[in-house]
Amino acid sequence: MFDNIITLEQLEDAGIGEVLVSIGHRGGHIGFYGGDVADFLGIPDEYLPGKVGAYVNYLGGGLRGSISVSDYNQNISIQKAEKLNGLLEACRRVYQNLEDDSGLNDSEYPDGETNWEAVGTQASRDAGVVSAY
Repeated sequence: MFDNIITLEQLEDAGIGEVLVSIGHRGGHIGFYGGDVADFLGIPDEYLPGKVGAYVNYLGGGLRGSISVSDYNQNISIQKAEKLNGLLEACRRVYQNLEDDSGLNDSEYPDGETNWEAVGTQASRDAGVVSAY
């Protein structure tokens, strides 16, 4: 259902609702209001958080953590959970692509200097670091 979504435009065209997006040097998020996702997938509102999607925490020192996705109540049926997980993974892909397109993950600046924030962020992601707290 969401397997082919890789761009912001495709996510917007999915017809779920307003896409909430903020991508930057200090982390960010991309996703939807939980109520919109609940309505779209036929999931009870109380099983989802207020916002559903992918997010990145700022670790400090110019480093961003791993791209994480929203948690949800495990009482959701298997079929609905599969669809929701597909949406969450689509949000993760779009977030990664938006970061990449913005240059945040380029290992070098245009002048050839090393982008230590990008190198450090990749190392923290490779290690699975989500939060500094």
